[in-house]
Amino acid sequence: MINDADRSAVDMLRTEIGVIWGPTRRAPEAPPSVVIGQADDALIIEVRDDLDPVLAERVGLIVAEQGLPAAATAVAALLEETLGPIEATVGPGYDARHPRPQPTPAVGRLIRSDQPDPTVGRLRVPITWEDDEWRDLLAGAYGPWAMIIDEDRVLSICHCARLAPEGVEAGTWTVEDARGLGLAAAATAAWADACRPRGGFVFYSTDADNLHSQRVAARLGLPLIGQLWKFRPATEGNGPLQARLRVLGRTPDTIGP
Repeated sequence: MINDADRSAVDMLRTEIGVIWGPTRRAPEAPPSVVIGQADDALIIEVRDDLDPVLAERVGLIVAEQGLPAAATAVAALLEETLGPIEATVGPGYDARHPRPQPTPAVGRLIRSDQPDPTVGRLRVPITWEDDEWRDLLAGAYGPWAMIIDEDRVLSICHCARLAPEGVEAGTWTVEDARGLGLAAAATAAWADACRPRGGFVFYSTDADNLHSQRVAARLGLPLIGQLWKFRPATEGNGPLQARLRVLGRTPDTIGP
């Protein structure tokens, strides 16, 4: 059995892919048609189980021959021939198990799921949450969370956007008029600490164009694991929710089924 400390970066990306899109995920969308984890020169390629096997093989060959980022345009063009317009995104994935300690929030105060607080029941539901989901979060159905609050108002929150036996993935949000104050970093650091007793990995990922989220990762001193490249049909909406990913292959090993 491989210890967490001995896992390579690409192995960690494979674990993160499983946490985000695996069968136990808590997510309202299907996995991408193709997702590629890139850590330096190593790659892990996974494809959705409804992708034509011949098309999947062609994707694998393009990536093996051209590498990333060069292959991204060719992969999207190939998928478009069959699936129509493709939404292609890429962004960094970080190891959030041991974030840098953060100062006391400049405004509001910190509360967390593992430290009961009488204010919790009086909090207003943030605009990004449905009432029933918010009740489930506070009841512990979605794992640990941490928030910065001002009386009954939530200023910033970090919670388990993805929750699986192998680990968790951060979901963060800060109200617009409280951004730039370090609140997201403080909430994320507390959330990661609250997640530690459950074991497994703690991941933080974002998109390449989300500079605010990347600044949070930098403030926390999170080690970069690698990049996650995602390709999905632009018109499929949430997609087939029961779809699964399978490993097509990896480099430096041979790409293949």
